[in-house]
Amino acid sequence: MIDPTALRPKIKKCLNALDATKPVVFGDHPLIERGVSQELYVEGLHGSERALVQVLADRIDFDEGGGTYLFSGNRGTGKTTELMRLAEMLRGFGCEVFYVDMAEYLNLTMAVEITDFLISMLGGLSEKVEQRFGDDPARTGFFERVWNFLQSEVKIDELGLEGGDDIKASLKMSLRENPTFKQKLQESTRGHVAKLMQESRQFVESTVEYIRQQSGDPAKKVVLLLDSVERLRGVGDSEDVGKVFKSVETIFSGHADKLRLSPLYLVCTVPPYLTALAGSLAALYSGGRIYMLPSVHVYENRPEDGKAPVPSPTGLNAMVEVVGRRFPEWSQFFTGEQLLRLAANSGGDLRDFFRMVGLSITEALYQTSLPLPDSVLNAAESALRNDMPLADDDRQKLSRVLNTHERPLESLDKLPDFARLIEGKYLLNYRNGVDWYDVHPLLRDSVARGG
Repeated sequence: MIDPTALRPKIKKCLNALDATKPVVFGDHPLIERGVSQELYVEGLHGSERALVQVLADRIDFDEGGGTYLFSGNRGTGKTTELMRLAEMLRGFGCEVFYVDMAEYLNLTMAVEITDFLISMLGGLSEKVEQRFGDDPARTGFFERVWNFLQSEVKIDELGLEGGDDIKASLKMSLRENPTFKQKLQESTRGHVAKLMQESRQFVESTVEYIRQQSGDPAKKVVLLLDSVERLRGVGDSEDVGKVFKSVETIFSGHADKLRLSPLYLVCTVPPYLTALAGSLAALYSGGRIYMLPSVHVYENRPEDGKAPVPSPTGLNAMVEVVGRRFPEWSQFFTGEQLLRLAANSGGDLRDFFRMVGLSITEALYQTSLPLPDSVLNAAESALRNDMPLADDDRQKLSRVLNTHERPLESLDKLPDFARLIEGKYLLNYRNGVDWYDVHPLLRDSVARGG
């Protein structure tokens, strides 16, 4: 018989251990507070190739004078964990590394322009530098700089800035929480981009110099890791969604020069749908590539056209190990075959994998015996499948992916459609020597049979 009193704390432990918002952090000085210990990190999740972040860390170490690097991947692949790993590598090279989560500074559901993007990014850097080295009355923070800029260049009273006398807090809150303020700010600053860029470059130069003085190293490289930008997506009708996708394309394609802020080294996460522009986009950035983190290596190789991918025991077992390190008691609730099944049906998406494990294990209290019956796993998989409703035109696009394993992008005009399929996880990106795509495993049968 099941003892609910004994099971309840174990279920609670599992749900907290598999909280996907808690990435692995490395070293003695973690850049984020919500992380978990580096002992929980599993090597080789993304394949046997040299780690992507090692390639990126080497490039930053080799480059001189600053640089801007694009880092991407599907949601749920572990990007923030890999950014934390990158930070530890860069610290080993003697760099000073800062981490800014743009979700704290920018409304990620609205179209973005270069002005509010720069204000949010450098405002975040300004706060992180102050937190690390303390408040210096002799230095003007970037939010204060922006306030002075707005007072001199635009009609500040018409923007509707929220908050009290704390300008930094008011700007930060209004950018993130007040869509009207953000829209008015964008409209008011479009004719003043050159002046804002001048303020931005002066701030970056003085900040890097300040950090070097504080560290006692006149040649120290300063690196900013800018996270959550890949989460920029519209909500509501297709027109609004398309506007957000187009604005992101404009930021990184049309304004690439404005994101080069020497002597700062900037690593910026970008939505994976921008890889459709890889040929023209990568050439605009340091390293000449988009550093794309694929889904976990759950398949052996890119399959032949029309063939289903062959599961990789190494990758699937690595995903099971991720759960095992975070929640060693999993075998009380699942058989090994069941946990491998959930790993395979996540398509290598750690967030979905954790979610299905969590949905399943919460049903343990209502069973007559353990391990859990397969019907519980069926229900967890259905819950994810229901998050991906299939329209007829999407089904046709996905059917082509099953046959070709190429991105379903007829022209760049269709980029918003491709972006929506990527963001919704209908499509997952893999790399086994070459990049390729496949339909989410939970949708594959439905797409293949046409309904």
